[in-house]
Amino acid sequence: MPTYEPNPQHLAEALESLFAQTEQRWSLFIHDDASKSDVLGMIRPFMNDQRIRFERSAKNLGIGGNWNACVERATAPYVQFLFQDDLWGSMHLEKALEALEHNSSAGFVSLEHLYQYEGGMPVEAYERLRNFRKENVETGLHKGEEFLLWWIRNELHPNVIGEPPFVMFRKSLLEEVGPFNEEMPQFLDVEYWVRCLQKSDWYYVKEDIGAFRVHPAAASARNAASGAGIYDRFTCFEQLIASLPSGTMRKEAVAARNRALSTMAWKFFDRIKNKRAVGGKGGGSGVLKKFCVKHPFLTVRAVLLSPWSGPQKNM
Repeated sequence: MPTYEPNPQHLAEALESLFAQTEQRWSLFIHDDASKSDVLGMIRPFMNDQRIRFERSAKNLGIGGNWNACVERATAPYVQFLFQDDLWGSMHLEKALEALEHNSSAGFVSLEHLYQYEGGMPVEAYERLRNFRKENVETGLHKGEEFLLWWIRNELHPNVIGEPPFVMFRKSLLEEVGPFNEEMPQFLDVEYWVRCLQKSDWYYVKEDIGAFRVHPAAASARNAASGAGIYDRFTCFEQLIASLPSGTMRKEAVAARNRALSTMAWKFFDRIKNKRAVGGKGGGSGVLKKFCVKHPFLTVRAVLLSPWSGPQKNM
């Protein structure tokens, strides 16, 4: 469990959902990312359980660094994030373990879930994501490279694998794939799923098991407001293309990146129009600038074909 300035009530409810699991063979490592608030005091009522360990970082590591710190200290053969404000259904661990134990080629499994909205957060984008996943992805085992090719053709959009607190991994896959990209503040889970699919098959459980809490203080909401991570998707495409040998998948990835440029251009100019931050964080802006200089024709074409240059549409 990576924590950072958690809401005490949300944190307690997340921990209570862990204690309510039908599968009780778990241990929990909580890594706090140098919060100013007393996180240890918040979780003290749960610390009598010997399965729980807590550590506080001396300095702020950021989202990716906090996730990596958790993974580095994981000792079990299966690893599962539980975020500080999300809720698992009682059979979450049982269902995830069952999928991995009965499908030896699957290195990771995703469980479907609801979205719980608080603080007047918009619901449309999350509900579109959930409906797309349910309508287009079948329950069961999916061959890694075959599924990745399908996802590339959909421009790696939306996040069909899902959020990390609803994805369980084999520890061996995490060791093979390596750490999360700490330069990405927003798209680092999708970038990681892309690497996982190049190494392993994936299993999907369509049944709703838990809830992802959507609220103004969440990292995704803060990133949306600050512009952090707006270049991450482009960086993900560039890293994927660089990792692929010549062949069908690489050609499809290049074509998908070029198509996706129009959507990314629309989002960029839409933020300018609405006087929102566009600088973002991390190194993605540098990657995009180098691409624009190297491929001016594609860049201009993307801008001209973007919805921003004509009637806007709902993205």
